Amino acid sequence: MKLKDAMFLLVSLLLLSGCNSTSSEIDEQGNSTEDYSITLNYSDHDPPTGMRTKFLQEYWFPAIEEETDGKVKINPVFGGGLLSSSEALDGVREGVADIGLVYPDNYSQRMFSYELLKLFPVAPDDFEGMYEIFNRALTELPQFSEDLEKNNQKPLLITTGLPIVFGSTSELSSLSDVQGEDWRASSRWYLEAMRNMGANPVSVPWEDVYMSLETGVIDGVMTNYDGFHMMGFYETAPDIIVGTELWWSAPFIHTINQDMWDSLPKDIQEDVLRATERAQTEFGKVYQEELENTIQTQRDAGANVKIADDEDIQAFNDQELFESMRETWVNEAEKDHEIENAEQYVEEMKGIMNDALGYEEYK
Repeated sequence: MKLKDAMFLLVSLLLLSGCNSTSSEIDEQGNSTEDYSITLNYSDHDPPTGMRTKFLQEYWFPAIEEETDGKVKINPVFGGGLLSSSEALDGVREGVADIGLVYPDNYSQRMFSYELLKLFPVAPDDFEGMYEIFNRALTELPQFSEDLEKNNQKPLLITTGLPIVFGSTSELSSLSDVQGEDWRASSRWYLEAMRNMGANPVSVPWEDVYMSLETGVIDGVMTNYDGFHMMGFYETAPDIIVGTELWWSAPFIHTINQDMWDSLPKDIQEDVLRATERAQTEFGKVYQEELENTIQTQRDAGANVKIADDEDIQAFNDQELFESMRETWVNEAEKDHEIENAEQYVEEMKGIMNDALGYEEYK
C-alpha cells in the first residue's frame, strides 16, 4: 500500500469510527478527566504471529490500557496493512499512524548512524545487555536520537530480533563450510563479512529467500533467527548455526508521532511511559524463552541446530575486517551524512560495547 493510499484509508477509518477523538476536555492542570478517551493507531509491517508482534499484543498494548485505566486504547494494524516497512518513517512523521515500528535497516541512508551498530557484532547474549547498548547509543550519541527527532518522532519501546543465524542447505558443521557457496545476507556489511569467510555474497529479496534456497539459487542465508523461523527457512536450510553472541544489532524502535505525544494530557504521558517501562522489562524474558523454544522446535522438526562456538564467532568477527569497515563508516558519515566527530562515535561505541560485555572485546 502506498503512503497516500494509507493516508486516505486512515482518514476514512477516523470518519467512520471516531478514532483519535477525545470525549472530554483536559483539566486546568493539563491532566485528563474521567471521561477522557482516545484510540491510537499502531502500524507494523510484520504479521501478528511473530515473537515481537505477539509480545506487543500480550504485554505492551494491555499495559498501556491498564496504566491509563482504559483511557488509551491501541488499534494495531499488522502485516503492512497501514504502512509498509519502507513507509513507516514518513508515515509516523506525517501522522498516518500515531505509533509505529521504525526499523533502521530500511533507512540505511536516512538513519545512517544506526549502521554503526552492525560493526560491533559481538554483544551480550541477553536482551538486558543489548538494551543497555541501544539505550546508551540513543542517549549519549546525538545523531541516533536526532535521526528520529528530525522525523517528528519520539522513541518509546525498543525490541530486537533473535541473534544472527546461519542456515544452509548443505552440511554446516562450522562457518568454514560456507567457503565457495552462495550466501544471502541483509546488509552491505554482513555481505562483506560473508565474503571474508569465503562465501559468494548474493543479494536476494526477503520474500524470495525460501524459493531461492529450495531451488538452489542460494546455498545459505544469514539473518535474524526469529525471522528465519517465522519464514520457515529451516525447512529448506536445515543445517543451522545460531550465534547467540552475535546479536541482531538493528533495533526495532516503536515510536510515536511527536505532535500526537505533545497533545496527550500529562498524566496520560506518564502512564504510557510507565506501561512502556513495564513492557521493556518483560521483553528480556520473552526473548530468552523464544530463543530456547525456537531451537527446540527446529530440532524436533529434524533440523541440525548448533550453537556457534568460539571458532565460529572469531571467523565472523574478523577484527581487521570490522575495523576497516568502521573506518569506512567514519568516512561516509562525515562526507555524506554530516555527522560531526564520527571517529569519536566509534570510540564511544567501543566503550559502550565493552561496558555491556564486561570485558574489552573492542580496542
